[in-house]
Amino acid sequence: MGCFGCIIKSFLCTAVLASAAVIAWRFGPWYDDGSPDAPPDLQALNACTGCCNGLRSNCDLPVNEATFAMVHNAHSSKEDLFAGYNNDGGLEGALVAGYRGLMLDSCICDGSLGEKVNNFLKGQETGENYLGFCHVSCDAGVRDPTKVFANIKTFLEVNPNEVLIIEFEVRDSSLSQLHAAIDDSGLDDHIYRSTSDDSQSWPTLQELIDADTRLLLFAHGDGMKSCSQIRCPEGIFYTFDHFQETEWDDVRTCRLNGENNEVWAKGDGFFLMNHWKNNEKTELPSKSNAEEINTFEELTYRFGECEGRVPNVVSVDFWGVGDVLEFVREANLRNAGFSEEALAEARSQSQGD
Repeated sequence: MGCFGCIIKSFLCTAVLASAAVIAWRFGPWYDDGSPDAPPDLQALNACTGCCNGLRSNCDLPVNEATFAMVHNAHSSKEDLFAGYNNDGGLEGALVAGYRGLMLDSCICDGSLGEKVNNFLKGQETGENYLGFCHVSCDAGVRDPTKVFANIKTFLEVNPNEVLIIEFEVRDSSLSQLHAAIDDSGLDDHIYRSTSDDSQSWPTLQELIDADTRLLLFAHGDGMKSCSQIRCPEGIFYTFDHFQETEWDDVRTCRLNGENNEVWAKGDGFFLMNHWKNNEKTELPSKSNAEEINTFEELTYRFGECEGRVPNVVSVDFWGVGDVLEFVREANLRNAGFSEEALAEARSQSQGD
């Protein structure tokens, strides 16, 4: 028992010292989150009069035929003090930059020591059994859904011509708490809800903007199941009723993940390309991999591997790295019928800017 007591004291001492070191690092003058601060009003950088998601030519596209740049594990960032983070900057900065899709994992946090330290550093109150956005464990970092939803609501209100997609992975049987958080957020008026069970018909971006139902919600995981469009609870569509995706950690082919390829075959839903690759040794997100694969050339090659249907949602790690937004912009011009000559001219003008 005496030896065990020494071990416990040693562990507690180490934990205290580690916490102090983290606090000193976070609030010291040397701290740099590596990303520019988002404007306080969350004004989109690519907004323009008469545009839909940054381009006038997007407006007549059905939402499932427009291309969206999406942030993988958008809650997980260096800026928000996550360990093993997927992104340098927070999701708010991604929205400002031009990303129009977010992947968020909902979970139930139990008020552990790691959570308390993390929340203390961010000035958040802690509790037990509360809803958070985390990845695998709240100890590695957690974002408060109340604040996240408030910022998304602000973004939508400041940018009335932007359409967003959020895809939730529901963990820890957190679906009812997620529903409650959405209800309390004030986002309800902006959520798109279908008035028909016809899954082959999606509104255009302009129609979503005119109706101010510019937020499309999808989810999979604990408690989620297939639902007809007009009966999906809280307006959250079941992801795999409408999405087909490529395999994870495969950044060279267009192989589909899973055996249910009906959505892809019909072509009436969304086709998600998972374009991120973890470190092979640590299995943690890799910025160096992102620097290699988030390039215009690599994305062009990958899209070229997709026969029959081109992806219209591209999910990446480290959203501030590479040419993802430039690639998605050109993909949308192509979706709208721009010729290769016109695309080359637009690319030349963009590079001149």
